Amino acid sequence: MRKYLFILFISYSHFSVAQLFNDHSKLALVKRTVDYIYNVEEDSVLLYIDSVELQLPNHPVVPMLRGMKILWENIPLVTVDSIFRRFKHEMNEVIRLSGRMDGGRQEHPEAIFFEMAARGLLAEYYADDDQYMKAVSEASKTYHLLKMGFDLQHEVPEFLFTSGLYNYFREKYPEKYPVYRSFVWLFRSGDIEKGLEQLQKACEVTVISRVEANVYLAYIYLRYEYKPLKAQKYLVNLQRQYPNNLYINAKLLESYADGRNFEKISLPIIDRLLASDRPYYQLAGKTFQGLYQEKILKDHEAALKLYKEAISSGSIILGHGEYYRSLTYLGMGRIYYAKGDYRNAEYHLKKSLENSPTQVIEEEVESLLELI
Repeated sequence: MRKYLFILFISYSHFSVAQLFNDHSKLALVKRTVDYIYNVEEDSVLLYIDSVELQLPNHPVVPMLRGMKILWENIPLVTVDSIFRRFKHEMNEVIRLSGRMDGGRQEHPEAIFFEMAARGLLAEYYADDDQYMKAVSEASKTYHLLKMGFDLQHEVPEFLFTSGLYNYFREKYPEKYPVYRSFVWLFRSGDIEKGLEQLQKACEVTVISRVEANVYLAYIYLRYEYKPLKAQKYLVNLQRQYPNNLYINAKLLESYADGRNFEKISLPIIDRLLASDRPYYQLAGKTFQGLYQEKILKDHEAALKLYKEAISSGSIILGHGEYYRSLTYLGMGRIYYAKGDYRNAEYHLKKSLENSPTQVIEEEVESLLELI
């Protein structure tokens, strides 16, 4: 089947400036493809990307979909060299085809959107890999396109997503990561509340950006606004739609853990993480399983064993999983404190603080340390 589709594509491989945003049937096809990407259904994803390529040959949406496939098959470990090379190649293809779409004039709304999205993703993952200068370079190239997008939101709703991200993170990111403060003065001020409103609207009216808008809003409420119950509103729906997506499953568990209502969690979600052979999800699954033993079953010995296994599972992961380590060390600190082993309690509580804790975790750690 795929060979047949490829032959058809070769016979129809002229350059296309076909509209996507104004064609409901093509948008529906892209939406179906995106749904398979987020539910990590590889065979269906490949088939549907081929179908999109037949409908829109040489359109930047095709490498964008391929890049999204790479991203969501590997998230959050996208910056691993072998993975990032493939991802970067697809994003560069998006940029190249976007430039061809309108002869590099950057006037075509689709060309603007896709080049901006590709450069924004590159900037994000350069930043995630601590490649600050490359991140700033891509952000600078994105900025001109972003400004155009501000004026295109009513014409093309997809720009609500990128405008919302800019408005929110332009103010919030340097607040959380001061290393960027010396760079952001180059860019116009954002608006945190307006950014949140735009992202919420993007969840309702966009097609290509709908799931990303939901994921980013949930992440914002978990890691920046510290409102896990608000995050749950988005994550519960996402998990129902994309049950195979381990990242979404892990984030849903996080929303219950930080909200101090872990008794409501679904154990099959923990089992789904534990069934993965990927160290990141083993770390997450064992962390939440330990938390369930500690908080719900009150079995401190079983919890300690699982917490130690979680730390061991995540030991080979560099630059990721800090939240789970922080939560795990906090759990161990609580247990040692309850045992009266204050030396071990203090050690593990301080280790929790070393692993980028959330505000909720930090407050609990500090309150326990004051008692020792």
